Amino acid sequence: MTHIAPTFGAIQLEDISAPRCFEIEDELIRRLDIPVMHDDQHGTGVVVMATLINASKMAGKDLNQSQIGQIGLGAAGLSISKMLMHHTGKPVLGADLSEDAVNRLKKAGGIPSTLKEIMQKADIVIATTGVPGLIKKEMIRPGQIILALSNPVPEIDPKEARAAGAAFAADGTAVNNILGFPGILRGAVDANIPRITTEMYAAAAETIAGLAPKGALVPSPLNRKVHHKVAQAVAKVALESGLARADLTDYFED
Repeated sequence: MTHIAPTFGAIQLEDISAPRCFEIEDELIRRLDIPVMHDDQHGTGVVVMATLINASKMAGKDLNQSQIGQIGLGAAGLSISKMLMHHTGKPVLGADLSEDAVNRLKKAGGIPSTLKEIMQKADIVIATTGVPGLIKKEMIRPGQIILALSNPVPEIDPKEARAAGAAFAADGTAVNNILGFPGILRGAVDANIPRITTEMYAAAAETIAGLAPKGALVPSPLNRKVHHKVAQAVAKVALESGLARADLTDYFED
């Protein structure tokens, strides 16, 4: 990949399982002078964060003051945890059967936990385990926000979670990373940056959340305005951080 990189403006990685995805992305970022993005990590993290910004408002919760629990610390789960810890400034409780996965979360500032403890303590629970029916209705506490994101069958059906007392619940069909990567990469390429930063991903998430129609979690991925605004948000952070190497004089005019 390093040999073909000079012919591209950016590289998007897809469908690489953990832990290889972390090693491959980190090594490519180290070697290359163009943006590299593993969509299963960062695209998912961005859209989950956007979803939670709006879900928290709908449920009457303050995201920054909520205890968040992440069940499953693979590619998506670890990235979601990192994004949310950056946004809230609070450690995420994380559980996984893999000791290495738990150690990666701990290294990132998270707190190792268990499924039982997360369900007992977390105000917001995110599950990316790939285990259908992992979360039982008896585990739900009244007022929790539940995102059971595994496809095609979630850890708990949103209807069942709401019936058990969850203030809000959604599955993977409501959280699609196609909302993130087109605009993120467009902005990265247009700004001609060497890498995509956490601040750029955060700006993308906040932009997506802000463009959701009233009563909706996120906007439609078919709305081209969304991708345009996300690209502008990424480029704006690139410009402000000094990473932009392109002339963006007229870039922010609609």
